[in-house]
This record gives sequence, C-alpha cells and structure tokens, in this order.
Amino acid sequence: MQSVIRYSIAAGLVALVGFGIGTPVSHAQGLPVLEGFFPSQLAPGQTTVLHLGIPGRADITTVDIQPAAGITVKNIKRGDAREGATFWEVTVDVAKDAAPGARTISVSGPMFAKTPPRPITIPARVPTIADVKVLAAQVNQPTVDLQFSMNETPNDIGASPYVWFFLGCGGQPESGVVKGKFAAGQVKASIPNPRTQMKPFAPEPNKHCDLELRASDSKMADSNTVTTAVDFK
Repeated sequence: MQSVIRYSIAAGLVALVGFGIGTPVSHAQGLPVLEGFFPSQLAPGQTTVLHLGIPGRADITTVDIQPAAGITVKNIKRGDAREGATFWEVTVDVAKDAAPGARTISVSGPMFAKTPPRPITIPARVPTIADVKVLAAQVNQPTVDLQFSMNETPNDIGASPYVWFFLGCGGQPESGVVKGKFAAGQVKASIPNPRTQMKPFAPEPNKHCDLELRASDSKMADSNTVTTAVDFK
C-alpha cells in the first residue's frame, strides 16, 4: 500500500527538505502571510500555476519573485476562501535561459506590506511527464489509480519518484504527495479518493474533478505540470 502525505495549503505547505519531508509552517493570526504554495519549483522554459494559501480575505495585488531575471508574473487570481484562508492562483512564466538556483517569493496588497519571503527554486534541469491515464476512479474505492510517462536525460528518476497532486472536486481541493513506481518509462501511482475522505456533514464532492500532477526525480527536481480530468464512476 502506498504511503500518502496530505496537506492543506492554507495550513502550511508540506515541504521537501533534501530527501526528507519537512514540517508545516503555521503563523499566528494577524497580518496576511504566505503560509504555503504548490508547487515549490518553477521549471525553466515553462508556464507554472502556483497555488498560494494566504489567511484572511485581503486582496493580493503583487507577487514578487527575486531575483526576477527571466521570471514574469502573468496573472493573479483569487480562488475560494476555505477554513479562514483564501486560495490564490498565480501564473508565472520562466524563460528557458533563466539562471537555475534559489529564489524567494513574497506577496503584497493595498492593505498590507510585503510578506516575509519564502524559498522557491528554479532547477537546473527537469524531468518531463506526459500521457496521463486514469486507470481506476471508482466512487467507493479508497484511491484513484494513475499512470503517466516520465523521462529525463541523464536518467535520475529513480525507482520511486514523488508524485504531487492537486485535485479539485468542488470545495476545498485535495492536495498531497505519494510515492509512485517507475519502470520502463512509466510511473504508476495511487492518490486518495476525496469521496472516501469526507468529513461529517461536508458537501459531497463532484464526480467530475480536475487533477494537476507533477513528479520529482531522485534529486528532487520537479517535472512540468500536467492536467487531466477524473470522472468517478
């Protein structure tokens, strides 16, 4: 049975530190802070949608990533407010020749100054994933089974790449990371079924869901993001 780590972006993103799993960061109530975001890397030559969790309902008008060379913030969109926090979608373009390495990200708005910076990374190279297939998505089963292709040159994928998921089925999205199994250019993974994880009195999730996937190689470099639909039967 595959292990799974679930996290709420609003409560503090689960972060990978080196080859281990870090602990969530939490902050006292007060001025808005950037508590968490997914994904934690920006792939060069690609457009990435960051999902940010920020307590409260204050407007976010600026997302600042430094050093800024090769990085363009294209769009900032307010999402749902859940459990005292607001989810934001931030679209970021990274030039193909952007210098790899550590960056920082912070946000600001008309009612508050820039938040303390959080680390974000542009990796030197990234694996590529594609051709996502939903192998099984049954209403009464505990997991959704997936398969996708993954390649990298040189091959640093490893036997058990991390598979990051962001599954929106109405209401608060289900987010987390599982370990997949890599063989013959394909990764198989199972993620939790949100329909079997419902809290008492919570509204029933939609049967049609939107899924975002990324995968990390053995050096913890993130792949591109792929999206697909999951239709429960």
